[in-house]
Amino acid sequence: MKKSKRIFAAAMALATVVSTATACSGDQNTSSAGNSSTPETTTTEAPRETMKEDENVNDAVDNAASGVSEDYKGIEVNRKLVWMAWNNWGPQENSPEVTMFKSLYGTPTEKPTGFESIPDENVFCIISSPYADRYVDLAKRVQADDSPDVYPFEICYYPYGVYKNLFQPVDDLFNFEADDWADYKEVIDMFEWGGKNYCPIMDLNISSVLWYRKSVVEEAGFDDPWELFEKGEWTWEKFLDMCRKFTDAENKIWAIDGYQMADNLLLTTGTPLVSLEEGKLVSNLYNANVEKALEFITNFDDSKEGLKYPKEIENNWTPSYMQWVNGKTLFFDDGTWRYDEHWYKYKKLKKWDDDEINLVPWPQMDDADAYYQGMKQDAFLLVSGSKNREGYKAWVFSNLISKKDPDIQAAGRQQQKDTYDWTDMLLDRLDTLKDPETFSAVFDFKNGIGPDIADTTKGDCIVEQLTKEPLVNGTSYTQLREANQGQITARIEEMNATVQ
Repeated sequence: MKKSKRIFAAAMALATVVSTATACSGDQNTSSAGNSSTPETTTTEAPRETMKEDENVNDAVDNAASGVSEDYKGIEVNRKLVWMAWNNWGPQENSPEVTMFKSLYGTPTEKPTGFESIPDENVFCIISSPYADRYVDLAKRVQADDSPDVYPFEICYYPYGVYKNLFQPVDDLFNFEADDWADYKEVIDMFEWGGKNYCPIMDLNISSVLWYRKSVVEEAGFDDPWELFEKGEWTWEKFLDMCRKFTDAENKIWAIDGYQMADNLLLTTGTPLVSLEEGKLVSNLYNANVEKALEFITNFDDSKEGLKYPKEIENNWTPSYMQWVNGKTLFFDDGTWRYDEHWYKYKKLKKWDDDEINLVPWPQMDDADAYYQGMKQDAFLLVSGSKNREGYKAWVFSNLISKKDPDIQAAGRQQQKDTYDWTDMLLDRLDTLKDPETFSAVFDFKNGIGPDIADTTKGDCIVEQLTKEPLVNGTSYTQLREANQGQITARIEEMNATVQ
């Protein structure tokens, strides 16, 4: 897969980077963080901090809006947008993007039926669904002609959501050949399904990082992982060596915790289980890189070396944030949003120094031809049956404009520092991870073939089992592949047939 210098060329949209939680995992759940018997876990259960109005953001938005072309301004939006997601997550009304929307299009006054109590000053009406039920609830609304307008893109349900007629193409709303989309055009093309565009991608970020505490690394006598990364020495071998030396399972000390360890390691090979090529799904189940990665990950299972936090035994399948906070877990695998949902609260509670919380990307595969990394794309899908296409279009443009303006990004960066106590060190590292020279971007569409081809005894989609079982139970990947490849191949062929 080629690396495009244009993929990440736009200015960093920090407000989206650290506030967009588009996690997708087969074992994702929404239980409270950490061990429920630990009093400190209540610190993590409070709602996410609300972003306050910021004069610097407002000024930067007004300046940028004054120079926006008439092509963008000529959209009339009378109706508030209906946003649907999960667990009360939605746009922050004081974010740069919403502020831009208000500056360009005003605040819509018409309130959709059922949202009469929404404050007049809000652009969005929020529909929240439990994480596990989000697509079932969305389908019910579409079928009942009660569709929301906007749904955040999740690669774990793409292109299956289109296949199930939950989303509609947007080619008639946006000219992706225009200069303003040039930074993302190559990736937008990678997400084409059947020759149509559904994903107006406006930003790309690393999908997951390894969080670590500086003092824990130093006390263990290890080299700093970020410094190893900067020197080009952060490899699978170095990572595994640290994990082996740190783990002491008898004393409940483990090397790593998180939701998607096997998936994120696999993507560092540059080969996803399922890719999307020229508008169709392609299986890579027999690729040697896939076999190598899923053999490597079995080292972390209890049946071999037991290097990972055994959440399925210790914490009802939930990662333990407190284990990491208390220095009993070396690395925590999660997105950048984990900082403003959990880490900064513990930083204040524990009175940690600004350089205590650190992050590093997943290590490079030994002897790889490039440094590959799974990336997360920020896009919003237009729901089938939406009654506010112009509002959706205006919202996408507001994001695109905001992400391209350096003054807005600078103001947004400061807003994040003020709200969530992000440090310049961490934000500078995120800049590095977004640089087009840093990684070759990889995307895995394995879960996008649908959750309904499942083992009825486990409830996991079988493609999820291919990465989960080697990590959790030490199961042979090749054995799992032979047992399930027939169903996977049949589903891929079935979906591809709909876009012949």
